[in-house]
Amino acid sequence: MALPKEVGEYILEVEDGYVNNKNDPGGATNFGITQRTLTSARRTIACLPEDVKDLTEEQALTIFEFLYWKPAGCCKLQSLIDLVVFDGAVNCGTRQGVKFLQEALNVFDCGLAVDGVIGKKTLAALSSVRNARALCAVVLWQRALYYLSLANSKPTMRAFLRGWLNRLAKLWQTCYGHGNIR
Repeated sequence: MALPKEVGEYILEVEDGYVNNKNDPGGATNFGITQRTLTSARRTIACLPEDVKDLTEEQALTIFEFLYWKPAGCCKLQSLIDLVVFDGAVNCGTRQGVKFLQEALNVFDCGLAVDGVIGKKTLAALSSVRNARALCAVVLWQRALYYLSLANSKPTMRAFLRGWLNRLAKLWQTCYGHGNIR
């Protein structure tokens, strides 16, 4: 399944446009796409610009689909869970986005290996959880703990903590009906 339009619109909104914060180890980004990611994407996706500053929304959506949505297995996940995993994959890396889900499933006693891969065992564990919204809440909590740990262990990252937590708050509102996209 392709990246749903409303999920793409959501991620473009939270990622915004071009930013070049000298304290961000990822460097310059446009729509959340780093220069390094763009350079990597150019190897497999045709007609992308060389400079991240020149990236269009449509090109960013193509990168999101092929480097995050599909590799994170979001196309195999139910609504809301797919958005939460996808947002985590975009913000923290594909494997880490999936690990948040696996850690959350383990809170429900699923006994999964936290390997960052959506496989048969993760999908089976996911199908055993009856309350998708409760699972989303646990995933968001896992992410909050991750961000707090990152800010605590790397003082230069503290400047980004408020933005990360605001991102989680927006995702929470989306998952719990105050701005639900699907």
